[in-house]
Amino acid sequence: MVLFVGELLADMITEEHFENAEHFILKLGGSPGNIARYLSQLGKKARMLSRVGYDIIGKRIIKNFSGYGVDISYIQVDDTVGTTLVFVQRTEFSPRFFAIRGADRFLEYPNNEIFNDVEFVHFSCWPFTTKPVSEITDRLLEVALERNVKIAFDPNCRDELFSCGRIDRDRITSIMQFVEYSKPSLDDSIAIFGDVEYDFDDKIKYYIACFHNAGVKNVVLTAGENGAFVSDGKTIIPIPPHAKKVVDSTGAGDGFWAGIYYGLLEKKNFFDSCVVGSKIAGYILGFVGADVLLDSTIIGENW
Repeated sequence: MVLFVGELLADMITEEHFENAEHFILKLGGSPGNIARYLSQLGKKARMLSRVGYDIIGKRIIKNFSGYGVDISYIQVDDTVGTTLVFVQRTEFSPRFFAIRGADRFLEYPNNEIFNDVEFVHFSCWPFTTKPVSEITDRLLEVALERNVKIAFDPNCRDELFSCGRIDRDRITSIMQFVEYSKPSLDDSIAIFGDVEYDFDDKIKYYIACFHNAGVKNVVLTAGENGAFVSDGKTIIPIPPHAKKVVDSTGAGDGFWAGIYYGLLEKKNFFDSCVVGSKIAGYILGFVGADVLLDSTIIGENW
């Protein structure tokens, strides 16, 4: 089983400029939740730890996850603070966004039974970015390590998430020393470690080295149409993209994560698990939005 720790929220999406926007589409969001939902559809057990508000959005999130078979028994409901909202302006490049942090900030520590039958704990960057939730996350990390649960970390960090207004690199790299698996995108890497004027191949090697130097044992760096690059600290192996057509990138990175966990839970090595991730991501790229139905036939046989 994989335990997911991180944000559950609603994305309020517009194609207009924020300054003049009047029309928004509400989508249930939160990367850890997407991964949990995808993994559950693939037939593997997923448990979610997060906090939502006692409002219509929080209720929709819990109902949605329950319908997909995700273990929702540790999703907390806050009767004072509303569900977190993220306003997103789609652009040609990386979308603009700002977050109104709500209930996700006030996660409470569950009992240690939450770790029962858990092989991997997946942390997103969000709960490490502000107090009081960061104090709870630190404790969860400590207990997971004591129980020899493998740590995975999604470095989906952006300046806007941190209470100080910029990524706390020292804070993030201090987490990485405990991490077994991480899947940064090229955008994530640039956000954390800064841009570098290298050619593409050297840029990939540079960022992978940054994660390994911080302590991450296994890294897969995803680079859009250029595929993914898997490293165990000794060898970097490229994985070509598996998309037959690209309609929308929403949810593809989360699908990649779900494929990784599927492979690892099947006792495959990290490279083979990342191939599964690439297949799942490629399938999701063929649809609009993250609400894509998955099953294990996408992975194929003899992988």
